[in-house]
Amino acid sequence: MVWLISLDVLIPITLVVVILIVLLWILYTKNKQLYQKLVLESTRFHRYKKGIEVLKMVSNTPEKDFESLNSYARSFFKEYLNLDYSLTYLELSEIFKKQNKQDYAEFCRLMSEVNYSGKKKIDVAEIKKLVYLFSDIINKY
Repeated sequence: MVWLISLDVLIPITLVVVILIVLLWILYTKNKQLYQKLVLESTRFHRYKKGIEVLKMVSNTPEKDFESLNSYARSFFKEYLNLDYSLTYLELSEIFKKQNKQDYAEFCRLMSEVNYSGKKKIDVAEIKKLVYLFSDIINKY
């Protein structure tokens, strides 16, 4: 038994199959790109969480802890809130007050006080308080 399909039927069926294959390939590649972006984003955000957890548990000198916290905070504000890296903490505090983000503003104000207080020695309790404030900010984000 031989089936003969006329060209009038074969050409449209072939076109539909080719179009479906192309559409499925496009959807597959877009989905793959989105998945890669999601994985990258989650690993970047996880880096902040893990770094803050390390600062909570392991204490170096208060100066080194402050430097690490400063680095995490600046990077976080730049990456996730699209704020300029060169803004001072007082400027960031004012921006956050305008946005009605009081916990962010309080953190920035305290960071500014510790950073520019002129003290020779940074208090461990201040650093711990700042670490916990920043941890709350990240967890709420």
